[in-house]
Order: sequence, then C-alpha cells, then structure tokens
Amino acid sequence: MKIFVTGGTGFIGSSLVQRLRQEDHEVRVLARSKQAIKMVHELDAKPVPGDITESGSWQNEVPLSDTVVHFAALVTDWGRRRDFHRVNVNGTGNIIHALKGGRGNFVHISSIAVHGFRPGLYNEASPIQRGGHPYCDSKAAAEQLIDTAVAEGLKASIVRIAGVYGPGDSRFTMRFLEQAESGRIFIIGRGEQPSNLIYIDDVTEGLMSLIRQGFKPGERYVFNYPKATTMLNTVKQALEALEINVRILHIPLTIALGIARLQESWGHLTRKRPPITRYSVRAIGNSCTFSSGITMQKLDWSPRTSIEKGFKRTISWYRKLHSTEF
Repeated sequence: MKIFVTGGTGFIGSSLVQRLRQEDHEVRVLARSKQAIKMVHELDAKPVPGDITESGSWQNEVPLSDTVVHFAALVTDWGRRRDFHRVNVNGTGNIIHALKGGRGNFVHISSIAVHGFRPGLYNEASPIQRGGHPYCDSKAAAEQLIDTAVAEGLKASIVRIAGVYGPGDSRFTMRFLEQAESGRIFIIGRGEQPSNLIYIDDVTEGLMSLIRQGFKPGERYVFNYPKATTMLNTVKQALEALEINVRILHIPLTIALGIARLQESWGHLTRKRPPITRYSVRAIGNSCTFSSGITMQKLDWSPRTSIEKGFKRTISWYRKLHSTEF
C-alpha cells in the first residue's frame, strides 16, 4: 500500500511510519527541513520536501496515495492564535485541496481537546465544543473543514486521541519526569479526575487497524485507554515504577488557574514561554471522561498497555537515554 504521512517525524507519526515499514508499505513523509529529511531516511521512508502551510509540488504526491495520514499540527499550550490557525486549519485545508480527485482514504489525526474542558462523558458521537484556547479551537475548525469536504465526496475519517505517552515522548513524559526529579509532583484538586492517557504502541496499532480495514466517510474514532483511572492513581503508579519517594502536593483548580494567569501575563511581557498555562491546568484538571467503546468494536482493537506497564517501559527508555538513575 502507498501511504503519505504528514508529521511523520513527530512522536506518534514516527511510530506509525516505522510500523508501516515493518509491513513493507511504501511510505512517503512530508519533510520541511534538512533535519526532517534526514530523520525520514532514518525511518526507512521516502522524504517529500514541503511545508504543510504552503502549496507546492508535495501536493502532487497526495492524490497518488492509497491512504493519507495527517499528523502535522501545532501542538502546544502556548502560542499565537494566528499560528495555530495557519498550521492546524490552513494546513489541513491544503491537504484536502490536494486530495480532490484522488483515490485514497484520508485519516485526520485530531484530539480530545476539540471537546474543550466542560466536565462530562464523551464518545465518538459527541459534537465538538470549542474550549476557547487556540489549540482546541483550531483542531475543532479543522474537523469542520473535513466534514464539509466529506459532504462533497472526500473519503475521510477523524481520530480523536487522548494524551499519548511512552518512549520518545518529549512533552508529557519529560515534564513529568523532570518534576519528579525535583522531589515534588503537583496535582490539580484531589486528583479524582480521569487521567485520559494511552500508550504509544496502542495508538499505533489502532491506526494500523484503521488503515488496514478502511472506514465509512465521516466516521470518528476515539483512542483512549478504556480502564480509566484517576490522575492521583496514575501519578502513584508512575512513582512506583520510578522507585523513588516524591512528595505529592494538591493545588485547588481556582488557585492553579490564578497562578497560570499571572505566569501568562509575565510571559507576554517577557515574550518567554511561561512554566504554567491555563490550558495545561485545565487539561490535567478537567473532569472529562472519553469512551473508546465504539472505536474498539469497529476496529477490533483494544489498548492493552496498563499505566503501570507503560510507565515502566517509558522510564526504562528515559534512563537509557540520559544514562542516569533517580
């Protein structure tokens, strides 16, 4: 199968590219820099020079593919709204435009962030609820672009993924381990909110199932670990895997948001990224639960890696990478 991937050098994208190459699929990866081109070669795939935010010759590769998987996005809790829109909305629009008249399926990688932070139970049929943050809103707007294109004949599906962790993760995993090294871990509220995490290998296998069997245009999927546990239990299991004593400090949501607001104000003045943002506080402090039941049934797939096993593997990778012991 000929597969075109955007964001294929990122954490999740590179995992999928490696898995596709293991099954001998012909994989082309959009690469916007010399470093990215080098990384694509290291993944045993073919780089296609280009930038998702700009029209170019790379778009000629898109309609020739059997499947297009679109990971490329600006994923951060801090940035300018116009930058999120340029990458996450306009970039998706460029892919859709290139797919017109193409033969293949389009798999758009979205996020549970499209539901914002309003407490509740969400599943594959739940509508988007813009959360006010430019990341949430831009991912929601990208989904709306896809819905419009599906109505016009595009063969596309949307995968909303929870927080992904595991070896190779430079965001959640690194922040958590760095905080643990300091001897203190901060939890929002009592820690009873769901952790909404899923291990990288489980995400990759879910995507492989989707690519293999195809889908009905417009279908949405949710990738989240089904045996949900609380944030407090997740942190305790991770610390057990670390085999160190770390003090757990609880901060009320309102106070954490107030601190984050002050940090953001200072960040705007200094033009430096604040250590805490309101988005990050809401993301780990919200009481949203995400069900993957329909997805698991349709794809005949189920995440198998428990939080305990996942963190043991992740910590083993981290220690080898940094040659350090806690």
